[in-house]
Amino acid sequence: MTTFYEERRLDRKTEREEDRRDRLAEAEAARKERLAEAEAARIRDEARAEQRRKDEEARQEEERRLRAERKREKAKRKAERKKVRAERLAKLGTEGDTVGALLVMACGIVPALYFQLRALNGESLPGLISLCLAVMLEAGAWVATVSGERAKKEGRPVGRFRVVMWACASFAAVINYSHAPESSGGWLAWVLAAASYAGVFFWEVRGWGRHGTKSTRTKAQRREDRRRRRHDRKRRRRFPTVYSRYTDILTAHPFGTIDTEEAWRTAWRDEHGAELATTARVVARRGHADKALAAAHGVGVETLAVEQLLADIFPPDGGDDGPAARRSSGGPNGGPGKGGRTAKTLGRKGKQAIGRVSGRTAPKVPDKPLDASHIAQVRALADLLGGAAHLSVKNVRQAIGGGNYRYAMRLRDHVKAERKNAR
Repeated sequence: MTTFYEERRLDRKTEREEDRRDRLAEAEAARKERLAEAEAARIRDEARAEQRRKDEEARQEEERRLRAERKREKAKRKAERKKVRAERLAKLGTEGDTVGALLVMACGIVPALYFQLRALNGESLPGLISLCLAVMLEAGAWVATVSGERAKKEGRPVGRFRVVMWACASFAAVINYSHAPESSGGWLAWVLAAASYAGVFFWEVRGWGRHGTKSTRTKAQRREDRRRRRHDRKRRRRFPTVYSRYTDILTAHPFGTIDTEEAWRTAWRDEHGAELATTARVVARRGHADKALAAAHGVGVETLAVEQLLADIFPPDGGDDGPAARRSSGGPNGGPGKGGRTAKTLGRKGKQAIGRVSGRTAPKVPDKPLDASHIAQVRALADLLGGAAHLSVKNVRQAIGGGNYRYAMRLRDHVKAERKNAR
């Protein structure tokens, strides 16, 4: 019996212990569930708070963007208004003459129109008729003025418009002058007549400033045009026959197809048969000058021409006895008929002659052997000149490229002696 009850007691105790553990497990599970629910609620709250924060940041960012956009739009509109004002001011600055002309015109038109109406009303005309006649005169002048301005801009003739404009203005001025109120000295009549002219006159002054013909050219261009015209007048007066042929050439060719200077050169060749500034008289005077120069050198004209040719082929370097003669301006192509001879050549010959007469000689220098190549050059020169008799110290020095005067003299004498012995 004891064992039975003891076992029941133990079983109940075990059941109670199990019940306690179950309750504890249930309590623990409930606690964990509550904790889980609390954590989930916390997470949800944090998520909602984060979402609210993001939404607030997005809203603030949108507001900042909108404010910046409005600020940019405001600055843009302000800049546009400023630009428009600047353009208007710039246009007003460039149109200052127009503004001034319109102001003066208004001040002239109003009194002129008033006194025209007064004069027409004094003739017992209806008011509407007087108004139409007065406006007709003023508007007619302005129609002609505006039409002439447009024609001037388009490059069309404006003479007809000017005639109509001044005719209408003059008609209105006569009416104002003849019907002006009495004044001492009659000055008011002249003022009213001037008022009729004021509008069209000052608009015309504005046109002078805007469409003047000289405004398109610079001062240098105008100066160049004046110089060109003076040069053309000098040509016409100095060379009338050449100028007549020149105009014939320009007229015969299509306009603008031939250069004026080329036409002048052609006309000169047609009249004188030579290049510009060369005539038969000039060529004759050059021939006389060449003959005189050759006579002064004591050689023929042909020999002098050869010397000039050698001077161009072998430029002198001055040598040991001073600078050589300068090259002629004519060159090898001109021969004796082109270019002048320098005075220095004759001066040097004269100095040498004076030295020989007075007995003075150049300073003594040691003689050096004659170079074989120089001897060959002088021999070729003698053949070119037509004989050793035409050799001179000057052309020998030019042939060998300069050098000592006495050395050139010895070369000349050596070749002359060779040719003499060969005979």
